[in-house]
Amino acid sequence: MKALLPCLILLWVVMPGCHKAGPAAAAGAGANDAGAASRSDPRATLFHRYLDRTEGAFLILVPAGWQTGGGMVRVDPNAAGGPGQSLEAKIDFTLRREPEELVMIRFLPQVNYLVPSPQTFLPQVNGMPVAPCPSPESYIRRGFPVLRPQAREVRVLSVERRPDLAAAAMRGPKAQSLRASGARYAVDAACLTVAYVENGLRFREALFVAIESFETMGVAMWSNALTIVARAPEEEFSRWSPVARVVLGSFQLNPRWVEGEMRGQRQRGQIAEDTMRAIAAIDREIAQNRARTRETIQEEAYLTLTSQEEYVNPFTGRPELGSNEWKYRWENSFGELFYTDLPEWDPNSDPLLNVSGFQRSQAKPRR
Repeated sequence: MKALLPCLILLWVVMPGCHKAGPAAAAGAGANDAGAASRSDPRATLFHRYLDRTEGAFLILVPAGWQTGGGMVRVDPNAAGGPGQSLEAKIDFTLRREPEELVMIRFLPQVNYLVPSPQTFLPQVNGMPVAPCPSPESYIRRGFPVLRPQAREVRVLSVERRPDLAAAAMRGPKAQSLRASGARYAVDAACLTVAYVENGLRFREALFVAIESFETMGVAMWSNALTIVARAPEEEFSRWSPVARVVLGSFQLNPRWVEGEMRGQRQRGQIAEDTMRAIAAIDREIAQNRARTRETIQEEAYLTLTSQEEYVNPFTGRPELGSNEWKYRWENSFGELFYTDLPEWDPNSDPLLNVSGFQRSQAKPRR
């Protein structure tokens, strides 16, 4: 919720920055349209208040006649491979004018990612995909083909950085809390406007994302803290922009839901903190094991090239090098040695050798 709250508070300034179209543009468009109060005419739109049907988490204004889908979603850590996506509630909510979503607004869910490190070799850790932190523009460009797989003739019309939103998020409670604990925290935001053809229709779409990144307990992470897309047929896009601004500006979290969510998140936060500690410990162990492996490889290569083995002195307990040309090695307290391939040959019992005080010198276990 720390990630969700400060970003949702900023909703009222998101889409206007992507496409500036005021009431005058709406009033002058569609002069031949019939029925000014029609649900398909943005020049005169009735908005109904809508309470989130999943958890009662938020209130938002919805244009009359529009359909809604989704709401707050939660990720099962058992199904996701770990608790990395389960700390906060995620919003995945769509408003659409018609089932085909020719005109629509969608809030996309946040996904937490782990930044790769020299010790990270798995594609996913505790339910979090491992990926470098991208710029907002790069994130949108890479994600658009997934969001609109049928889009053709895609053109980027504008790219607008939003330092105002990034600065506001940096003043938020999450940023302050992380920085107070010594963690690094950063936010970057941008909006892209694109044009494309889908199923023979020309669309224009505004795509906004705020990317947050932070590092705590030696683990670096990032997420698409807030992602919103809104589209309409190209000739209708400017007329529907004022409606989108009203919708986004009306978003309000339910204080009762926030209170309960914060209580639950404190409990889940402890799980996440333990997870971060575990990830950091695993990274350290992997690094140590790799260092030991490199040392072992170098050591074993040397022993092989010199036909030697590392043995334990039976009197001092210290390691020492000896020949590996025989299977068995004996040693006395004076450092005298006896090698043999026969397990039953004890130099102390051989009258021809006439020696005593020899003990088996065992090979040191390999790491």
